[in-house]
Amino acid sequence: MTFLPMIPAPLDPALLLALGALATLLLGSFTRQAWVAFLFASQILLAALGLLLATPATGAISFEGGPVLLAFSPFANTVAVLLLVLALLATPLLWAGVGTERRRPELAVLLLLATTGAILLPAANHLLSFYVALELLSFPLYVLCAWLRDDAKSSEAGLKYFVLGSLASGLTLFGMSLLYAATGALDFQTLAAMAEPTPLYLVGAALVMAGVAFKLSLVPFHFYTPDVYEGAPTPVTALLAALPKLAVAALLIRLLVGPFHGPTALLVGQGLACLAVASMAVGAVMAIVQGNLKRLLAFSTIANVGFAMVPLVALAGLPADSNHLALIAAAASGALFYLFVYGLTSVGLFAALIGGNFTTVACLKGLAKRQPLLATAMGLLLFSLAGIPPLAGFMGKLLAFTPAVQAGWGLLALIGVVFSVVASAYSLWLVKVMVFDAPTQITTKATPQATPVAWPMQAMVAACALLVLLVGVFPAPLQTLLLAAGTAIY
Repeated sequence: MTFLPMIPAPLDPALLLALGALATLLLGSFTRQAWVAFLFASQILLAALGLLLATPATGAISFEGGPVLLAFSPFANTVAVLLLVLALLATPLLWAGVGTERRRPELAVLLLLATTGAILLPAANHLLSFYVALELLSFPLYVLCAWLRDDAKSSEAGLKYFVLGSLASGLTLFGMSLLYAATGALDFQTLAAMAEPTPLYLVGAALVMAGVAFKLSLVPFHFYTPDVYEGAPTPVTALLAALPKLAVAALLIRLLVGPFHGPTALLVGQGLACLAVASMAVGAVMAIVQGNLKRLLAFSTIANVGFAMVPLVALAGLPADSNHLALIAAAASGALFYLFVYGLTSVGLFAALIGGNFTTVACLKGLAKRQPLLATAMGLLLFSLAGIPPLAGFMGKLLAFTPAVQAGWGLLALIGVVFSVVASAYSLWLVKVMVFDAPTQITTKATPQATPVAWPMQAMVAACALLVLLVGVFPAPLQTLLLAAGTAIY
């Protein structure tokens, strides 16, 4: 199925989202009813998801016989499905979390545009299409972070994310120019065929990796994350924790299997291992000492992205031949499984923060007595975050660390296990606060008294907890799907 004869079928889901964003903007300008725009945007996301599931078209996209700009494969389509699921789960949060006075149709438009950029990233096969898709994902998020214009923290978060994100984009673009100067090409296949990397090539690759590390919030490119998470509207923070991390990680997999494979693999793998260890250490330790829940979850994101990088370190050093195809697929699928599960967990936890108006750890005191169902759902999500079986977080860590051990990175996997234990401290601490601490009256401005959870957000928390439980108990369908995708990355 294709919308227009001149449009390749693999582009249909992205085209549907892009045209849907324009249609939502027009609809919103005429009706000025936010609920109409959100309902329409939800239908667009569902239609794009159905299109991908019904007719997962594959193929290369190029213009006038030029280099391949986008390469739609089972890998790209599978990641796009996961991204659309996360976007659909984040939609009600975006509706409920900004407040009635700031609820506008443009929110739905920005969500659709960000999702369009996200699903194009795993299909990027050219440095220019990689850059355009990354910016299409990033710019709506800059605007969403600063959506609460009357809130100084929201404005600061948007400005900080925009300025630092622009700096990272500039570094990425400069790195791409150095790669072009070294090779005379921008497409992934030509870059991957580089026999012996020159110093210019290595510097360009390092700058591109730095830009990717910024989007993933890897240490030391993480410094914006706690402030942006705290200042941005809570539903936008949920979107930041779920959508960009999975999309950029999928792009990183394509870079590691393609342009940065071969002679540069050892250097890239060692550099990525250092970033992973630093992220696990900083995220796990700093999350324990946070009193603000959004800052705590920001450091949790840093730690969990570090855990997800462990199989990608192994992927960087694996020869791209038929003998290692199964291990490459296991490493790629392990990282994607982990980040998708983390996205589900993040959406559920941030839904709880929205519905209960929880801002600090003190707001959770005695929650098990005040809201037992909510506390149970949050407990499941926190136990999954800690990696306790049989929840999905445990399966995610198992599938992430196993390929690293098989590829000879056993020490890195062991470090990951150690910091997983350290990171479980903040999850178990929050469970202890909910169950064992006595409720207190909170009257300060910094920690307002928690309000009863609205039923839509309570339903979202329960749905995410149920998904995390089901994926943990029955991981085979998702694991099989991702393993199949990992065998067809290009």
